[in-house]
Amino acid sequence: MGSTQTKLHWAVLQGDWEKTLQCLQKVKYNATIANPYGDYPLHLACYSGKAPPEVIQKLIKACPDAVMMKNKKGYYPLKLAEINYRSDDPNRERVLAMLRTFVDAKLCAKYCDETDTEESIDSNSIPPLFVGKWYGNNII
Repeated sequence: MGSTQTKLHWAVLQGDWEKTLQCLQKVKYNATIANPYGDYPLHLACYSGKAPPEVIQKLIKACPDAVMMKNKKGYYPLKLAEINYRSDDPNRERVLAMLRTFVDAKLCAKYCDETDTEESIDSNSIPPLFVGKWYGNNII
């Protein structure tokens, strides 16, 4: 975790979305740096409740792991967005949908990784199918 805020952090904090996108384009790595409070730029954008969906999308793309990271206060970006985007904000549903979709995909991938036994299926492990014909109440 970094000890200072990057230019990207400052651009997000200032709500300068154009500068945020420029910083992301120049140095994507800054999206992977948390400030002393454990906030990634994605957290800060969600705190603002005003970041356009395009900014949220680019922050997720630059640092997908941030979606599943809690800050030091224990908040995920999704929770911050739920709290801070006003209910009448036209971007709210799109931002929440992006974050939820990503969270669901991450959880699904994690679940699949945990339940994957890597056993191959061969013809000997598949039980034979029933082959028969119903005739009245009897199987022939």
